[in-house]
Amino acid sequence: MGDTFCELIVPRAQRPSDILKRSLMIAGTITAVFFGLFVHPAGLAALAAMIVVDYIFLPRLKVEYEYTYVNGSVDVAAVYSKQSRKKLDELELTEAECIAPSGSAVLNDYGDTFRVVDYSAGSEKNPPYVAVFGGSDRRKVSLQMNDTMLEDLRARMPRRVFLN
Repeated sequence: MGDTFCELIVPRAQRPSDILKRSLMIAGTITAVFFGLFVHPAGLAALAAMIVVDYIFLPRLKVEYEYTYVNGSVDVAAVYSKQSRKKLDELELTEAECIAPSGSAVLNDYGDTFRVVDYSAGSEKNPPYVAVFGGSDRRKVSLQMNDTMLEDLRARMPRRVFLN
């Protein structure tokens, strides 16, 4: 069997909490401008603080996940506003107990005692696949997988990968 290499960029959909955070930060900055310019000059310190907060946290609300797949192993990284990159996880998918589409009946056998980690797009149109890891690291990891990744995993572990 040859080596399989695949890179995939998955933009995360805007969550309602991200929209709320963005709105609150912008409203706080506008309020600090108004307060600093028209009410009391000490409000300019609040404006400076809000500018720093906006500079640090606003870019983190636009996230893309980058998967690097090599022979059953996936490295997951987050790319924030297409500027900074942070490595999030290394997954050995060949050690997963089960890989199935989200909402599949196969996943019902694993219960609710698993920690859930979501590295998917969060889109209803394109449901993610869920990799279930047991043992000491009990977690369910949601990933957007393309056909290359699924075909390679299906060839490596046919009884643990479910496509529907």
